[in-house]
Amino acid sequence: MELKDFIKTTITQISQGIIEAQEELKGTDMIVNPSGLATNTNGDKYLRTNGWRYVQNIEINVGVTALEKEGGKAGIGIITGIFSGGAQASTDNSNQIVSTIKFDIPVALPSSATPKGHKATVTSSTF
Repeated sequence: MELKDFIKTTITQISQGIIEAQEELKGTDMIVNPSGLATNTNGDKYLRTNGWRYVQNIEINVGVTALEKEGGKAGIGIITGIFSGGAQASTDNSNQIVSTIKFDIPVALPSSATPKGHKATVTSSTF
C-alpha cells in the first residue's frame, strides 16, 4: 500500500469515527470536537455554553498493520491486544509494516448543575 493511500484511509476513518460519535451522542451533554473554543494563558481549552466548560483531549494511540501479500493484495488492520514474544511459521510471501498513529480528539464531557451552596475558588480567570 502506498503512503498516500494509508494516510487517506487513516484520516477518513478518524473523521467518520468522529461524525458517528457526534450523531450517536446527539441529545446528550457530551460534545465531540466542539467548535468555538477559547484558550487561556495556560493553554487550557474552554467552551462557552451556559458558563465556561472545560474541554479536554482524549488521546488515542493505535497500532496499525499494513500488510501486502504477493499478488498485490493489501490491507490495513488495527492491532488489538498486547504484544507478546514468540514466533509463528507462515508459508505465504508477504510484507508487513507495523506503525502507530497518535491523535487527540477534543471533548466537552457531560456536566451537571453545580449544587446550591457550593463555593468555588477561582485561581485564574484569564481567557
